[in-house]
Amino acid sequence: MAERAGLDGPATGTADVWWARRRDAHARHAVLLDEVEQRRWAAYRRDEDRERFLAGCALAKTVLAGYTGRPPASIRFDRTCARCGQPHGKPALEGSDFEHSVAHSGDLIAVAVARAPVGVDVEQLEGCSRPLGGPGGPEALARLVFSAAEQTALAAVGPADRARQFLVTWTRKEAVTKATGDGMRVAFSDVVVTAGAEPPRLVSWPCPQAPQSVSLLDLDAGAGYVAALAVIGPCRAVRARNGSALLAAAALA
Repeated sequence: MAERAGLDGPATGTADVWWARRRDAHARHAVLLDEVEQRRWAAYRRDEDRERFLAGCALAKTVLAGYTGRPPASIRFDRTCARCGQPHGKPALEGSDFEHSVAHSGDLIAVAVARAPVGVDVEQLEGCSRPLGGPGGPEALARLVFSAAEQTALAAVGPADRARQFLVTWTRKEAVTKATGDGMRVAFSDVVVTAGAEPPRLVSWPCPQAPQSVSLLDLDAGAGYVAALAVIGPCRAVRARNGSALLAAAALA
């Protein structure tokens, strides 16, 4: 079915990351949104936020439609929260062994897909309208969300490098919690990763699985951005794929 749709999905033990830009969002993509997504899309007040949300949803659905051989408009995600039953849980596609995660920041959109729980995060480093952490800088944010070891590692780098170090560490932590679906329901200070200058690795976390069972990778998101990917299980390779071209084709279909 995936071959009929023209997209080869990631094999077990690998992941795909599709990259696009927020301006790839087109009004024609709105037909792919379900009722919950339509309400969320309409709730955004800024055009750039609406574009990011629409591009992320449309790209995720178009990619998964291509992998599974389904029409993009038929792709519907179950977002039922396991804890409260409300539609804000990690999105899942019924009847498929593909799992996915969506991230966007600034002008960049990322959709990661694997055959195991996966999380992706991307953060804009350069060109932001306000400095990271405000007047207190990255150190002020780190005191809220970093472990003692992560704070020590951040303080050890020069002031000019602290914003990047903070975001590298943050995206690693965020990717892990998005892979599990816990998001902000766990204390980020309890999800401990190696610091920005070190190879990515989950050191400890409040989950029953061993930290070594999680594959954690830094991604090349291009100039001005930092990104990371987490897979619960082995991940031997990551393919970077052109989501902008896919969205352009979907808008013309």
